[in-house]
Amino acid sequence: MTTSSLVTNPRPSFATFLDPFSSGLSFRRVILVGDIHGMYESLQKLLYQVSYDPSSDVLIPVGDFLTRGPHVDSMRTLSFMASNNITAVRGNHDQKVIEWRAWIHWMKTQPEGSRWLEETSAEWAAADAKLEDWIDDKKRKNKDTEWWSKIPKGWKPFDAHYAIAQEMSETQYAYLRSLPYIIHIPHTHAFIVHGGLLASNPKHPYNDPRQPLATMPRLPDCCEDRVNRTETLRRIQEREILNEVPQNTIPWNILNIRGIVDGEVTRDNDGKPWSKAWRQDMRHCAGFNGELLDASTIRKKKTKILPCYPATVVYGHAAGRGLDVKRWSIGLDTGCVYERRLTALVLGGKKTIKRRRVDDDDKEDIEIDTDDDDDGSGAIKVNADQIKFGDSHYGQIVSVKCP
Repeated sequence: MTTSSLVTNPRPSFATFLDPFSSGLSFRRVILVGDIHGMYESLQKLLYQVSYDPSSDVLIPVGDFLTRGPHVDSMRTLSFMASNNITAVRGNHDQKVIEWRAWIHWMKTQPEGSRWLEETSAEWAAADAKLEDWIDDKKRKNKDTEWWSKIPKGWKPFDAHYAIAQEMSETQYAYLRSLPYIIHIPHTHAFIVHGGLLASNPKHPYNDPRQPLATMPRLPDCCEDRVNRTETLRRIQEREILNEVPQNTIPWNILNIRGIVDGEVTRDNDGKPWSKAWRQDMRHCAGFNGELLDASTIRKKKTKILPCYPATVVYGHAAGRGLDVKRWSIGLDTGCVYERRLTALVLGGKKTIKRRRVDDDDKEDIEIDTDDDDDGSGAIKVNADQIKFGDSHYGQIVSVKCP
């Protein structure tokens, strides 16, 4: 039995196209929140800080809102998310919860499967040992070998993911399964994802004709005027990034990517950070007719330009890098579960956020990458909370201390 066989029909929810800004950025707010990891009180503190109004604001956590924090608070977070049908993308930890629940359902269809689960769960609850040691001891004693062999390799039963999977309701399970891996917001040319995305296949040169940004998309017959033409071409190309870069079609990559090593996706912190690869690709974009670069800039370019416009990725997953603001990517995982901070990016709306006294800290420095260099020398720290977002918009960074 494989992991992939446990997750029923994941492909239909691979990407969702959401456009809360279709009427313009001034009419409503989108509040993007970094990895929550069951830190329910910190989430509520952050929502208070940004004056969250569920009747008009769109709240979008960037995944991993479950586990690592206290179990009871993961359940409270899940209850809040599911009961309010909060829009979100899946994180790798949320995915593990989904997979465990699917496995539990499958086990209960096996003869005596429910009995074994109940008895073994009760034994673990009464055990006075570390989970890993207890499992090794059970397997070493060769008891119920047939049942233990039904657990997929590398899975750890009765851990934090299993506990949530076992306790959550069918409604909550259905909510988790409804969450996409990617959200695409066409109006602002942005993607929301947990781990990351690639704009090109790292196994080929960035300007290889097989790359989605290397060739002009074919324009449908619908759009003749220049404004609609450009917008339509951008949206087509953005969907091609999702569908034609092979690494972006594999759910594990979307949930886990941190870097690239020898053309392969890795979840480790070694290799080239995917956000740097994304930035390099975006810097080659010159517009569909070179309109993003003036003649002198083009002459100075040592690399070939591409017929494309930049797009933005908002993501989580990389707590080790903290708040990571580059021109075309924004990492929001600031390690709340490690007693650091929980961070939001607030976009749109007419409401001005007035900083509320929810803790003793003032604004912390935000590291902004000026995008001029690849070696990090362009990074500066500023005491500010306004950052560029997309073509010509701005977002506001708001964070609170955890726990």
